[in-house]
Amino acid sequence: MTLYNLTFTDNELDERFNIGYFSSSEKAEDIARYYRRNIRGFCEYDCSYSITEKNVVGNAKTDDIFIVHGWNEYDRDIVESDCFTTEPLARRMLAEMKTRYDRAEWCVDCYRTDECKWTDGFVRV
Repeated sequence: MTLYNLTFTDNELDERFNIGYFSSSEKAEDIARYYRRNIRGFCEYDCSYSITEKNVVGNAKTDDIFIVHGWNEYDRDIVESDCFTTEPLARRMLAEMKTRYDRAEWCVDCYRTDECKWTDGFVRV
């Protein structure tokens, strides 16, 4: 199974916003167009978006997915796992990734498929 991750980037500040993981590329495109027209920040500033395919690992039929992220405090080199259908699968990958990558911070994030994050948009300060 494949999901489609929609992210926006504020091109002036080089800040990245993970909008969500969607069941089809068309749904992700529709959301991107909506954000560019209607959501504060995304429609006001020079923002670009990208949609990337994400592999889903696991057999469970669920709307929730789990992803491992690793990063260093001042480093833009973030590592990210595939999507997992259960948290225990993601936790096993977390242990494996910690041995493979030198990162100071780690987390397992849960996302709901076809649900948008950053629904309130953003403002520059």
